[in-house]
Amino acid sequence: MIDDHVHPFPLAFEPLELSRFTLDVEPGEAAEQRRVTLDRTRVVSEMTRVRLARFLDCDVEDAVAARDRRAREDWPGHVRALFSDAGTTGMLMDAGWQGLPPGGAERYADVSGVPVWELVRLETLVDRLMGEGMSVTEILSAVDAYMEQAVRDGAVGFKTILAYRTGLAVDVTADRDRAERELAADRAGGVAVRRSGKGLRDLVFLRTLERCADLRRPLQVHTGFGDSEIRLAEADPLLLDEALRTPAAAAVDVVLIHGSFPWHEQAAYLAAVRPRVWTELSLSNLFSPATTADRLLRLLDMAPAARITLGSDGHGPPESHWLGMLVLRDAWQEVRTRMQNLVTQRWLDKTAHAIFEGNARNLYGLGER
Repeated sequence: MIDDHVHPFPLAFEPLELSRFTLDVEPGEAAEQRRVTLDRTRVVSEMTRVRLARFLDCDVEDAVAARDRRAREDWPGHVRALFSDAGTTGMLMDAGWQGLPPGGAERYADVSGVPVWELVRLETLVDRLMGEGMSVTEILSAVDAYMEQAVRDGAVGFKTILAYRTGLAVDVTADRDRAERELAADRAGGVAVRRSGKGLRDLVFLRTLERCADLRRPLQVHTGFGDSEIRLAEADPLLLDEALRTPAAAAVDVVLIHGSFPWHEQAAYLAAVRPRVWTELSLSNLFSPATTADRLLRLLDMAPAARITLGSDGHGPPESHWLGMLVLRDAWQEVRTRMQNLVTQRWLDKTAHAIFEGNARNLYGLGER
């Protein structure tokens, strides 16, 4: 299985603290205590303990401690065993979530034992340049150069987290003069960088579509839920509809990642009706794991199977990558059972290969195994 969307994991031993594996990222001691208190009531925490106990052949209550004993002795061996157990054959990694610059994927390949290809996050650059006071024209030019260099360095795709900034309601009529005035007003008003410059960010998004088409690289777009910093109402994929109708969008593969949960059926619709829109199911398999099969079935019910990829959105402990893929694998078996009297076995076999590996290899130009 190709894990279509991940973030870095530790390259050396770290103890497993399940309370830290959460969508609640509020800072402070009170928030940390809240996370610890609620940990035992979360499905994902209990499921991780149960699956770890099965994997390590130990009692559920001893699972985290047993994991730490094993991982401390041989971290690369432990990580490789997790990826092998999940059947992961490669990962597409966005390191920008932790603020890491492009480059360094080979370190994660060495530890995990599987190939790692890089995705380049655009907001890492845009936020920095906005904070440095650069103009709209300067930022757009810098984005062009950044993307070209990233491709020369081997990037297989790009990613935007516009949903975390000014939202997905991209104004396709945005122009530089208006964007410059808005940006100046936001700076004068002390608006935080993350929430400022909507016109500029819309222009960057539209320009990114054009450059991705020129560079023949897909664009992953964060849609749907995320951690507690996101304003969920601004992350509905249907807000992108006008931008997806532009000629630029028709010339590039746009991947609506995380299955746009809770708008997975809207994402499936867009993948069904827009010429080069894809949907990728990840993240909700970690934080709403028990109903993953239902979401996968709903995606397949409307979106072409040739436009669906799967990922873990693993971040933090390598167990998150492992669990995310196990949940997807189990979900597919449930979906397969439910569909076996509706479609042919040949269709099911072809679909399994496509959504777990073949589509990602074609989409990102990864070649055959």
